[in-house]
Amino acid sequence: MIEKLLEDLNEQQREAVTYFDSPLLILAGAGSGKTRVITYKIAYMIEKFGYEPERILAVTFTNKAAREMKERVEQLLKGKAGVFVATFHSFCVRLLKSHSIRVGYKPNFLIIDSDDKKNLLKNIMKEMNLDTDLYNPVAIGSMISNVKNGLFSAEAMEFRGYDRFNDIMETYNNKLREMNAFDFDDLLFYAKKLLTEHDDIRKRYSSFFQYVLIDEYQDTNEIQYEITKALTIDKGNVCVVGDEDQCIYTWRGANINNILNFEKDFPGAKVIKLEKNYRCSGVILSAANAVIAHNKIRKGKKLFTDNEDGEPIRLFVGVNDQEEAYFVGKTVKRLIDTEIRPSDIAIFYRTNAQSRSIEDALRRLGINYQIVGGLKFYERKEIKDIIAYLRVILFDEDRLSIFRIFNTPKRGLGAAAEEKLKKLLDEGRGNLEALKVLLDTAPTRQKEGIKELIHIIEEGREKVNILKPYELVRFITIAARYEDYLRKEYREDWESRLENIRELGNTLEEFAERTGFKGEDLFLEFLNTITLSSDQDEMEEAEKVTLMTVHASKGLEFPVVFITGLEEGLFPHVRSLDSAEQIEEERRLFYVAITRAKKLLILTRAESRRFFGTYRESEPSRFLEEIPPNLIKKVMRKDRPSTTQTDKVSYVKKDKKPKIVFHKKFGKGVVRRVEGIGDNAKVTAFFANHGEKTIIMKFLKVLA
Repeated sequence: MIEKLLEDLNEQQREAVTYFDSPLLILAGAGSGKTRVITYKIAYMIEKFGYEPERILAVTFTNKAAREMKERVEQLLKGKAGVFVATFHSFCVRLLKSHSIRVGYKPNFLIIDSDDKKNLLKNIMKEMNLDTDLYNPVAIGSMISNVKNGLFSAEAMEFRGYDRFNDIMETYNNKLREMNAFDFDDLLFYAKKLLTEHDDIRKRYSSFFQYVLIDEYQDTNEIQYEITKALTIDKGNVCVVGDEDQCIYTWRGANINNILNFEKDFPGAKVIKLEKNYRCSGVILSAANAVIAHNKIRKGKKLFTDNEDGEPIRLFVGVNDQEEAYFVGKTVKRLIDTEIRPSDIAIFYRTNAQSRSIEDALRRLGINYQIVGGLKFYERKEIKDIIAYLRVILFDEDRLSIFRIFNTPKRGLGAAAEEKLKKLLDEGRGNLEALKVLLDTAPTRQKEGIKELIHIIEEGREKVNILKPYELVRFITIAARYEDYLRKEYREDWESRLENIRELGNTLEEFAERTGFKGEDLFLEFLNTITLSSDQDEMEEAEKVTLMTVHASKGLEFPVVFITGLEEGLFPHVRSLDSAEQIEEERRLFYVAITRAKKLLILTRAESRRFFGTYRESEPSRFLEEIPPNLIKKVMRKDRPSTTQTDKVSYVKKDKKPKIVFHKKFGKGVVRRVEGIGDNAKVTAFFANHGEKTIIMKFLKVLA
């Protein structure tokens, strides 16, 4: 039976399935049939060599992938079960269940989740009388995770200004031990400890497992690498599968050197490259090969395909992001009208904030869509918060919104104050009057918080007919200290959340231009519009266009793919511009995006993007220049959305203006606009850690 299965494989795949003479690295290019090779290899071991299923360990990164792999193996073996297919974490749980006593834990241990971890750290901060603005529980939890995973040392955290970090981490670990509990990072940390510090345990498992397979090896971190090596170093009975060109998670600990140095780490190792792509058209694959060839940190492979060349890659350049989104929406509608299923179409973007204009365009065109790996724009917490502030400014009787913002950001107004406010409102008072009565009776410690809220409402009502829409959003953000709140509460993604709020300001500006409404009428109409569109019943059928970040797209494929926002500072992201290694990771991310497309790839960018109500010129992504021109067909601008005078941008000729500049204080920046010429020209540039700055040309060094 197994020999018959081998006939389904190409030469490279067949060699990968049948090779067992030494440690094996399968370099599996995108769309090269990696999962089939892994499952066939497991079936081959069992059928050909008589390996016991339960003595084969296959490790992958998600429960979904593990479940699908196990099901495929069982189908191949006509229902035979027993192969241990696991994630790294579930394997570590099994190991610790048997040997937790060796690391000071009882076998019936508890595993805490991220919410439990945050609450435990909050209690610790309280006990230690620490300022939670500086020692934010979520941020400290992330730092503890980084230390446990070997990304930083505890000393490095203290060097960065957290001088009590060691004390906090020690207290946290002691409390976990008192509860006989592990967090997720502990599962890996203590499993590695068992295998590297207790040789009898390592030998027991190394001897027990006849073969070990590790999927997505390019995504392994240092601890996962050490676990792999400890289990297999004695016999070399290991096969790792991965693609260095798809390593896109170094920011969360993945170490690309694990796959690059495999032959050095496992002497005598063999490398087999799976280079035949079954997914992409010839044109799409040629573009992917051309782009990734610019990376230096790679082992090197060149994918090929027997698929037809197919349609050329389409490139659309919108005059602004509004036109870009409109083009995407209209193109999707045309594709659906030609009987392409909505579920066959995916739209990718680099950052979540980009989804808003695309979502608006799809909604206006009546196209059903879903967001994968994230919330729809108006469902995101920060957007709901700012909209709640707008509602309270506009509607004095909106109780839902006043309670949402009452202590967001925190103003020292707890449950007791909230209950008093509720009673005042129940007596028939409006929000503002109730707050003023509450202020008169509030204890001193609460007065400032209530005054702040009253100020926002009163000032907001005065400004609603005076300020531009984006200026009112900015007023709320500043008056409520909302940016400070994001920085403290969401250390890992506060910038992304702030981008979303700026995008809300842009949305209001576009709505004003499109509808002609102004002032209070504008906000009322806008709130009604988004409420109605948000409250539409979800359609039952699965036929929806898919929107997602490029990171979320890894492992998926679609007949039609749009990659949007291909501009310097966006894709590649502005935070990567200072580092050659980070630019290579951005290029790998673009490569992943390209290779999700099977038949049609559509690339888009905008010549300008709105930033706090003002359009700013954008430069094309360097990655566009890396695709051979003969593979691209430029799409002419048709069916433009109506624009107004404010859409027009005055451009400086590109050959007379710098793209990237360096400042000795602010670092590397992406140029938005230039006013004037020569050394005295005013250059406005965006700097990753300092925002937008306008600087005289003579104080800058031009890099590109």
